[in-house]
Amino acid sequence: MIVNRTPFYGMAIFTAVLQSVFGTVAGFVNGRSPYLYVFGKLAGGLSVATWVWIGILFKFNHRQESSSPLCRSYAHFVSFVFLATVWLAVGIMLASQMPWECGAKTLWCAAASFSSALAFCTSLFSTGAAVIIYRSAARTGAGLSVNVAQIGKRELPVDDMM
Repeated sequence: MIVNRTPFYGMAIFTAVLQSVFGTVAGFVNGRSPYLYVFGKLAGGLSVATWVWIGILFKFNHRQESSSPLCRSYAHFVSFVFLATVWLAVGIMLASQMPWECGAKTLWCAAASFSSALAFCTSLFSTGAAVIIYRSAARTGAGLSVNVAQIGKRELPVDDMM
C-alpha cells in the first residue's frame, strides 16, 4: 500500500475552508470569554490565507518538468511545517477560551469547540503532509531539492513509515 501526500493536502484545505466559517462565527461571539472574539477572527483570516496557499501548492503539485521554486519539495515541506505550527498555536488559543463559553452553557461553546477542533485537524493534516513529503523526498537521494511531482512516482510504502 502506498501513502500519497495529496489526500493530506485535500483534508488540510477542507478543514481550513470550514474554519473560514466557524472561526469567523466564533470571532463574533459576545460571550464570557475575554479573547475569543479576537482569536476567532484571527482563525477566520488565517484560514482564508491557508486554503489559498494550499491551493497554490496544489497547482504546482504535478508539474514534473517545471523548475519553479514552488515545484520543489522544499517549498511544500516548509509550507506544511509552517502551517502545522501556526494551526497548532491557533488551536491552543481557541481551546483556551472554551472554559468560559462552555461553563456558561451557551450555544457559543459549540462554535468555539468546533473551531478549535478544526484548527487541530488542520495542524494534524499539515504535519502528515510534511512527514510524507520529507520521507518520500529523502528516498529519492536528492533530498528536498527534488521536484515534488517526481517523488509522486515513488511514494512511501506504509510499512516503511512504522
